[in-house]
Amino acid sequence: MKGNLSSTCMKSKLRDALYALALLTLVALSASCQSGGDRSSNDTRGIIVVNAPAAGEVRRVLVSEGGSVNAGATIVEIAVQDEMQQAAPSPGESAESRAARNYKAADAEIEAARAETVRHQAEVERLTPLVASGDASQGQLDGERALYERAQQRLQKAQETKRNAESGLLAARQPDQNQGGMQPAAPRERIIAARTSSAGTVSAISARVGMHVTEGQPLATLRADQP
Repeated sequence: MKGNLSSTCMKSKLRDALYALALLTLVALSASCQSGGDRSSNDTRGIIVVNAPAAGEVRRVLVSEGGSVNAGATIVEIAVQDEMQQAAPSPGESAESRAARNYKAADAEIEAARAETVRHQAEVERLTPLVASGDASQGQLDGERALYERAQQRLQKAQETKRNAESGLLAARQPDQNQGGMQPAAPRERIIAARTSSAGTVSAISARVGMHVTEGQPLATLRADQP
């Protein structure tokens, strides 16, 4: 009788030991898989692509491959040619009337650009704490920052256009102004900076001085600094 009890007890202990070993093995495998997944995700989030904010000619490349940069640093400077947009003349319309229409159109563009800037700024401010808490991705924030910068550039361009339109209106009101028509405005050059959204190390540069780039074209790739 005692022998049967001893055998049963040993079998029970053996089953408990095997169960505990299997449980430990599953926990170890789960931790290993999770660790590997985290590394892959970090590698993906760590890549930063700096794109051209507008079409134009590369004037300066301010970084070199292997160099470290801070968040917001200028990577490439692009020269953009702007031409003042003028309203199409109407039959019999005076130069002053046409200049006044150009001025009103520029004023309306400023209001639209300002509203766009405020909207994207608010979205950047909303996403920033969400990224810090892990409730939003860094890619979402970077994309919204790019839209905010583009809206700011649109606002600056609209303000410059309004200044040009105001000058044209003043010139059209001069007594000796030729009423036959206004001469088209000469193109103006402005420099736009392509910046990085995060600190990191420059992995590759595809932009070269003198090269013509299109809006959104990749200019450089960086590896973000790990937090």
